[in-house]
Amino acid sequence: MAISMVIFSFWLRAMQDKDQDVHLQAFDKETQNMLKDALKDPDTVDLRKVAAVIINQSLQDPVFCKEACRVCRVIIQAEAKGDNNTFRGHLLNLLQEEYARREETRENDHKRWIGFVSLICSVFHNIKVGSGPMIALVEPIYECLNRMTKFDAVTHEEEVYCLVEQLHRIGKQLENQNETQMSELFCTLRDCFFIESLTSLSRLLLLNIIEFRAGGWEFGESARKYYYSELPN
Repeated sequence: MAISMVIFSFWLRAMQDKDQDVHLQAFDKETQNMLKDALKDPDTVDLRKVAAVIINQSLQDPVFCKEACRVCRVIIQAEAKGDNNTFRGHLLNLLQEEYARREETRENDHKRWIGFVSLICSVFHNIKVGSGPMIALVEPIYECLNRMTKFDAVTHEEEVYCLVEQLHRIGKQLENQNETQMSELFCTLRDCFFIESLTSLSRLLLLNIIEFRAGGWEFGESARKYYYSELPN
């Protein structure tokens, strides 16, 4: 099996991870204790500091983003019992600050840029306002995903990987909020597919997400067999 297909197979397996437990091992002991207190009783800690710590860890390590949102969701749910949304406000304000300097971040710290896109999409996916998504994040997310389709981005494998991962997770939700922007994004992705300097893995990832959306944000039987038959046991 080609190396690109091996990598892609492991990526598909990671996308199926359903673990819902909260893990805090990424933090030092003092920060773990602060987060545990926030999870139990948000009123006992500085919630802006908590939000800043969670965001900073996510930007340093994009893999942590899903974990970060689990922590955030539990804190927000705990706050809601007291009819409060202080933490959510701090979280959105700090994300807005990061968004405002996104291009500078991308130029100077590529890993942090990937982390930011992963985090803002994870927040949209995991944290709700009432029964719906955070509408305020829709436009910033579209802007970030469109940035990842530019030539200087799509020729970087890690940006294509991030882009496709986010679309797998929140593409349907985003399209429900703005179908026109999603259609425009995929028109650009189809053009990107034909860029000669694209790696074989990037091309495979783009083909995957194009077929995924064409199937109504799920794979038909033939596509599922093609992509998943290569998964190692």
